[in-house]
Amino acid sequence: MINKKVTKAFCFIFSICIMLAHTGLHASAEKSECREECTVASFHGETEIDTAPALSDNVKVGSRFLDLFLGDSKQSDETVSLIPGGGVFGVKIRQKYVTVTESTGIPALKCGDIILSVDGVSVSSAAQVKEIVKTSGGKSLTIRAMHQGSEIGVEIRPTFEDGEYKIGVSLRDGAAGLGTVTFIDPKTGLFGGLGHGICDSESGEVISMESGEVCGVILGGIHKGECGKPGELCGILTEKDMGDLTINCECGVFGILTDTAALSEKAIPIGHRGEVTEGEATIISTLKNGKTAEYKIEIYDIDEDSTGSKSFRIRVTDETLKSLTGGIVRGMSGSPIIQNGKLIGAVTHVLVADPTEGYGIFIENMLNAADIKELQKAA
Repeated sequence: MINKKVTKAFCFIFSICIMLAHTGLHASAEKSECREECTVASFHGETEIDTAPALSDNVKVGSRFLDLFLGDSKQSDETVSLIPGGGVFGVKIRQKYVTVTESTGIPALKCGDIILSVDGVSVSSAAQVKEIVKTSGGKSLTIRAMHQGSEIGVEIRPTFEDGEYKIGVSLRDGAAGLGTVTFIDPKTGLFGGLGHGICDSESGEVISMESGEVCGVILGGIHKGECGKPGELCGILTEKDMGDLTINCECGVFGILTDTAALSEKAIPIGHRGEVTEGEATIISTLKNGKTAEYKIEIYDIDEDSTGSKSFRIRVTDETLKSLTGGIVRGMSGSPIIQNGKLIGAVTHVLVADPTEGYGIFIENMLNAADIKELQKAA
């Protein structure tokens, strides 16, 4: 008798071959434009309508994605179950590079340029740059930077202002904000959230992260969304250490939660993209009194070929949610979407023109984007 797992593997590979043969795809996979702006209040999604990435022969199928279809060696044919999130979490990340956000003192440097070194010293933080300039004594400094893909050198003499030497450049080496947890693996504490990447507010590119931490949040209120003006959750990040963030990519942020309270919640099966249907569903979010609650939405315009953060459209139908927030607001990104008792995805974007509408991502896209092996090492 043929092993069940081998049969499933054969069927899956065969279906992919048939799909590629029938579509005759030759173009490379499009990169889904994800320009999520980071603010101290929240990480939020792009508000313009974007086309979904096309499936092509360049699309990579990660090991976790295959596990969901074939079952890993430990789970066999057991259904993959995860704890749906809904809780708000704070994020503090440190970038791999020091980037320019404003340059009034050095015309050659522009917003988004990366500072590589100052006076021959490699720099990895804005504080390091400031210290070198501060102790320069006003002597000329050489700044090496990446500008529009090329390395340049700039000579600058600091000016003495307000009791210290400055060069007229604003820098950033990190970001902070809040979002919503999508899922937690009850066995390992691995988690995913946001459903989109934390991006540079100027360039729109996903921030290259050096390190990150998950912290607590004290919610302070809600700014309701209006037509042409997205709302947001307001809160204060606390010093409570809740875990580590190890991955920031187009389809979300991922890491390890050390807050054991979250691991006691009930896990539910995930729903594959083929199980997602147009019609009623619910989302889980934290909006009032620091407690999670379920709200009704409607799913439509499903793109089964989506590999990015915009897999289907969603419309808020819950009157309570509308009265609280006006619809989808910044900070709700990552809110898990439940349909027919299964975790099928997360809220990712809101439309500026109508805050009751936005986008959701397939849970498979998030799991496929997470580097499970790297997360397990971190655990």
